[in-house]
Amino acid sequence: MPGNSRAEALKAEGNKFFKGGDYNAAIQKYTAATDIDPNVPAYWSNMAACYEKISQFDKMEEASRGCIKADKNFVKGYFRLATALKNLNDLEGCIKALESGLAVDSANPDLKRMKKELTELQRGETVAAYLRKCDEQASNGDIAGAYKTLELASRLDAGNPDIDRMMSKIKPKYDRMEAQRRAALSPDEVHKERGDDAYKNAQFEGEYLFCHDFFHVYL
Repeated sequence: MPGNSRAEALKAEGNKFFKGGDYNAAIQKYTAATDIDPNVPAYWSNMAACYEKISQFDKMEEASRGCIKADKNFVKGYFRLATALKNLNDLEGCIKALESGLAVDSANPDLKRMKKELTELQRGETVAAYLRKCDEQASNGDIAGAYKTLELASRLDAGNPDIDRMMSKIKPKYDRMEAQRRAALSPDEVHKERGDDAYKNAQFEGEYLFCHDFFHVYL
């Protein structure tokens, strides 16, 4: 619990400035309070909130880390840190901050909501990167590579209209290439590919029985 009356008085003054929208003045008061007692997380948390208001997210990160250092169980500190890192485009660091906070309070709704939003954001960015890669591969004539890249994208975001649109262009070309390639295979190569396909589809039992019967007859 806060024990220094002077630090508490400075916090109260800071709160008044914050409510009045004078965030720089509030920061000065909260900073003065931390100078007196750096072990009260609320001083740091309030300071971080001020920096968020004026979009100084690097300073917000510093204040948030000060908050966590003051009390590692003060959950709002992790939320402040995650907010700062998100605005600094450090998504990996943001997720780590959220996970650290959730380790303290797994049911915290703010942390859970932000993590869900961030996960969706990361997935969207990954899918966009796959689509750019697919477009580049297709432009360079690597249709097989483009198709595989689209498959990866589809696993992340099935039903995405951009993926479906690109797949409608790439898949017919890929299917024609595959048909031509398979038509040129020898019987042994065809059999091997069927075995590989069965393995990929986890159809191990049927393939195993076929091989077992084959060796039983001929050995």
